[in-house]
Amino acid sequence: MITIAEGQESFRTHHNYIRALKHLMEGATLSHSNIDKIPNAPLPLLDSKKNLIDLTAKSLNDEARIVRTDKDYSYASTSWLPVKTYYLLFNIMMTIEYLLTLDPASFKIGHGKCSESFTKRLAAGEIAFSEAKLNTVYDYTIFSYREAPGVNLRSASALDQLATFQHAKLTMRKIAQYKLEEWKRRKRIPNFKTNKHQRDKQTFLRAFKLSVFEFPYHMRLRANYRDFAFIEGVSSNETAEYFSDYFSFAREFCRAFRNLREQLIRARTN
Repeated sequence: MITIAEGQESFRTHHNYIRALKHLMEGATLSHSNIDKIPNAPLPLLDSKKNLIDLTAKSLNDEARIVRTDKDYSYASTSWLPVKTYYLLFNIMMTIEYLLTLDPASFKIGHGKCSESFTKRLAAGEIAFSEAKLNTVYDYTIFSYREAPGVNLRSASALDQLATFQHAKLTMRKIAQYKLEEWKRRKRIPNFKTNKHQRDKQTFLRAFKLSVFEFPYHMRLRANYRDFAFIEGVSSNETAEYFSDYFSFAREFCRAFRNLREQLIRARTN
């Protein structure tokens, strides 16, 4: 249980985090670094997820229109927005995975494995965003990243680049914590009090990699397993703004993915 004050502080923190990622993602493109080396190939399964992608995108756009009409609707829709957003991006990522590998099994890839595969490609320089800060791949040191007290609560405009990057790094530290918690849950580790579990944790951390591609997945897990308790006591104006910023982030992320998708289609078919 959290108090209303704690919930409001958590809400402001998460809102600043998503706003920072939105600012970084605005106008950014995502491209393959060696597109000339992608050979021509038939793409019989290209549209396997097209209908699902189109329907999910329509659902999100409909939600956004309703929120613009009635801010009170945002209170409920904010809770499931990360879930819908994730599944939209996940289906686009599976399609891109297919374009990269030509493997039909790309459409059966696991959720965590899918987002992590994009992190690996980012780390290898195979793909890259036009916004350099989005290309950061974090290792275990992100867990020890700190800023001055109160930075997480200070709003930042799109022009405040320092605060935006601070919030972005704090965002990824939070997602790193979620990723560790999810690994711990899957391994059914109750705590790290035993030597064995401590060793397991250190092994996990030595290989730890994290990028912005994993943000939607872990926010979806939070919505599924921990819910959005932090919106208790928050006004509909605030939840509507949160919805708008998260929706804008999702829209920009989709646009970046679609840029890569179209680039790969041209390379495979021209």
